Amino acid sequence: MPTTATEAKTNAPEGFRPLDDSGVPRIWQHVLLACGCALALTLLVSSYLQSSLGLEALDEVLTQSAQVDHMDQLQLLLVNSETGVRGYLLTGEPVYLEPYEAAIPEIDTLVERIRADFSDKPTMLDELEALLGLVRAKQEVMGEAVARRTLEGEQDNDLAGKILMDEARQQIGALRANLLSDVTQSIIGSKERFKLTRGIGIALAGGTLLLLLALFAVMQRQAELRNRLTDLLATENSRLDRQVRQRTAELRRLARYLTNAREAEQARLARELHDELGSLLTAAKLDTGWIRRKLPDDLREAWKSRLDRLQETLTSGIALKRRIIDDLRPPLLKDLGLVEALRALAEDFAMGNEITVDIVLPDDASAFDEERSLTLFRIAQEAFTNIRKYANARNVTLSLVIANDQARLEVTDDGVGFNPQGLASDRHGLAGMLHRVQTYAGRFSVESSPGNGARIVAEVPLNT
Repeated sequence: MPTTATEAKTNAPEGFRPLDDSGVPRIWQHVLLACGCALALTLLVSSYLQSSLGLEALDEVLTQSAQVDHMDQLQLLLVNSETGVRGYLLTGEPVYLEPYEAAIPEIDTLVERIRADFSDKPTMLDELEALLGLVRAKQEVMGEAVARRTLEGEQDNDLAGKILMDEARQQIGALRANLLSDVTQSIIGSKERFKLTRGIGIALAGGTLLLLLALFAVMQRQAELRNRLTDLLATENSRLDRQVRQRTAELRRLARYLTNAREAEQARLARELHDELGSLLTAAKLDTGWIRRKLPDDLREAWKSRLDRLQETLTSGIALKRRIIDDLRPPLLKDLGLVEALRALAEDFAMGNEITVDIVLPDDASAFDEERSLTLFRIAQEAFTNIRKYANARNVTLSLVIANDQARLEVTDDGVGFNPQGLASDRHGLAGMLHRVQTYAGRFSVESSPGNGARIVAEVPLNT
């Protein structure tokens, strides 16, 4: 006998790890699921950190590049100013002062930006102050040179200005080199972080791929086992269906055998009653008549009442014997067939109960064998018995129809009716009808409700 899932769990040995339908321990499925969640969270966090670090590195590089640009702009403004001043010193034309005059306010503004750029670089503040001192000195020298050229005329070359410009250029170059060094370090640090992030991403991607492969293997295993379970269930269902059909056929044969055996026993008992009891009662009745004739007149008159009562008792006994024999084995069913037996049953029922019985019967009943004829007769007999006991009906209809190799017996009454679902379990009349029909794989139905009469239908195939 196959073991159910509940029995398997109950009888599992100590240390047994429950499996699901994929054959994989549930703990490993939980581990795979936890790893998947961890990898997903790690990928999310890694992507967020990578983007954040990239943005920070980009902002830092842009900031440092702006600082380098400010130094280049300062050097360019100083060069433009010096070029304009030299042109004016050589030619005396005021047009050459335009770059100088435009650069002066820009230099002041740019100096403030440069101070802000170096506010977070305390190690370079001294070099910055030295540069800004050279810028102020250069501006003063250029202003004095322009003033002397304007007031005194042509002047010699501005040697002091050239020296200050060279020193300023050198200082700007040094600061610019430091800034470029910071930019390079930032880029190198960003590259290292990107390499690390790339390695982490590759590792996570590899882990994710392995996890996907493991999950795919589990799903494939589940699909294979589902197919196997489906095949096993189909095979088991087919086997159980065959077994149910076989057992049903066996039970039908057994029920038919028991029914036939009971009917045969009733027939034997009917014959015994007819032969033995009938002969005894007939002999007793004859002896009673002989005794009546042989008694003297005076004794016959004295015992007349007792002899008449004995004669009536014997006559009633013979009638009772005949009625019991008819109930045990209807003689009309064997002698005249099912149709005439049903007709006689209906007529006797109508005469004894003052009920109108409508009969619809076929002309030919040759399609019925002895067993089916007896089955349909017993169903009709039981139906009439129930109507007589419980229905209190005035009109009853009995019909028998043969169509499509099937006999349909229907008994309808207009009695008080009943609830078929509410019948007591000890009511065996309807159960007996159903049992007889089921022995031939037929159909049996009861339609009734309180106050609406009842309708009993029995359909019995003729070829099974």
